[in-house]
Amino acid sequence: MKGTNQSLTGLRGLLALSVIIYHIFGSAILEGYLPEVAKESPLYWINYAGPISVNLFFVISGLLITQSLLNKRTLGQFALNRIWRIYPVFITIHIIIFAVGPFIGYKWMDGIGFVDYITNFITNALLLPGIIPLPIAQIVAWSLSYELFFYIIAGLAWFVYRNERLSVVSKWVLYALVIGLSIVIVVYHSNFLFFAVGVLLFICQNKLRNRSKPNKIFYFNGLICFILMYVAYHIFTVPIAVALLLSFLLFIPIIKEYGLLSRVLRTGFMIYLGRISYSLYMWHTMVMFALKIFVPKLSSMIGSSSLSFAMYAVLSLFLSIVVSHLSYQFIEQWLTGQLKLRIKKKDIPAETGVIMKTS
Repeated sequence: MKGTNQSLTGLRGLLALSVIIYHIFGSAILEGYLPEVAKESPLYWINYAGPISVNLFFVISGLLITQSLLNKRTLGQFALNRIWRIYPVFITIHIIIFAVGPFIGYKWMDGIGFVDYITNFITNALLLPGIIPLPIAQIVAWSLSYELFFYIIAGLAWFVYRNERLSVVSKWVLYALVIGLSIVIVVYHSNFLFFAVGVLLFICQNKLRNRSKPNKIFYFNGLICFILMYVAYHIFTVPIAVALLLSFLLFIPIIKEYGLLSRVLRTGFMIYLGRISYSLYMWHTMVMFALKIFVPKLSSMIGSSSLSFAMYAVLSLFLSIVVSHLSYQFIEQWLTGQLKLRIKKKDIPAETGVIMKTS
């Protein structure tokens, strides 16, 4: 894309915010702040916010990762870029959970043995739980497992496509491997198909962007598609086919940065949330876990479930944004920048040495 697509940045903010609201709503019911909600209630639709938002995150990844791959000269550059993007925040939370978890009885860590502890530490660090049914420490990190496997598939496809040294037979064998692995994943995890929507959008984006400005009657298209996705999840038992089509249509006005939805997404607050969206997505459950310990103590003093829920919801949202802002500034920006700089300095002697002639 030429420059930064502000609508896409804002969409990431909206999706991260939707996931937080989804988790606040779900945990409030589990903690007894809210009663069970009937499917006929409008509030029930909040249950779709999580799945829809994560699936749309996959579409964004499919679009941006395809672009990133084609802009990188080597597979190593692409892999390093992904590591810098994902691991600083992820590994910080990973270490905190595995350092504190066994002592506070966090989830399956209560009474965990040494061998299981080390095994789960490694499998979680490698982002395996999610695609592979293994115990997961960070409940939102299952989506990173999907991302990892998409990177592997996309990277392998890029390697085969760009490598002129491979024979035709070798290329077809490797392409078959890519397709086979993709099919196996889709059979068990159908929402993996949303990455394909992103790839398709990348292929079509220039044609979509270069078309003449849409007629004003299409001004509400993005918002309508967004609402229809919720309708599809509410009506259909297996909504994925409709959701795939709607997600493609939803991204057309976002790519063109046109329409009411795009206009909302380009507001300052949404762009800000978009910038910190990765930290927001990763940290909010940690914040909520701490509040689940703190809020009940206040609730017993307040004696009102409605007031307790309001306090839990507001604190969850506010503190998640504060923590994510700090995470973005000090982990995603400063720490990652320092690590990149140190590694770059180590590479300087090799780069400034004798240039060897290569054939």
